Amino acid sequence: MLHQLSALVLEQVAYAPGETQVHTSGEEAAALGPGVCQDHAHIFIGAARSLGVPARYVSGYLMMDDRIEQEAGHAWAEAWPKDLGWVGFDISNGISPDERYVRVATGRDYREAAPVTGISWGAGDSVLQVRLAVEQQAAEQ
Repeated sequence: MLHQLSALVLEQVAYAPGETQVHTSGEEAAALGPGVCQDHAHIFIGAARSLGVPARYVSGYLMMDDRIEQEAGHAWAEAWPKDLGWVGFDISNGISPDERYVRVATGRDYREAAPVTGISWGAGDSVLQVRLAVEQQAAEQ
């Protein structure tokens, strides 16, 4: 049922970067149509909870197969089917997370699991610039 829900969310909310912002709610993204991984996770979580299945938001990174330099972080959802424990759902990619996924934080929603938070105090403008590289490291024995 949860895999079908994941596919339905992606079918109804096409992946389209730049259409929503970090403060866009799941309801707003569902009404708008296009969205990103964050929107997919929020919509899936809300639907799973309405079905009585506990669900949470996961922020982190996904090691892409074709590059080390990443354009952005990633988000996915986890649900707790009875007797299975937490199961991941990357709605945007239509798969369950595997060893390529790097978890940073979990929470009820993006705000609780934001990868970077803080407070700016004082006058002046600031710009956050981030360079992100995710790659497989060779294990030494």
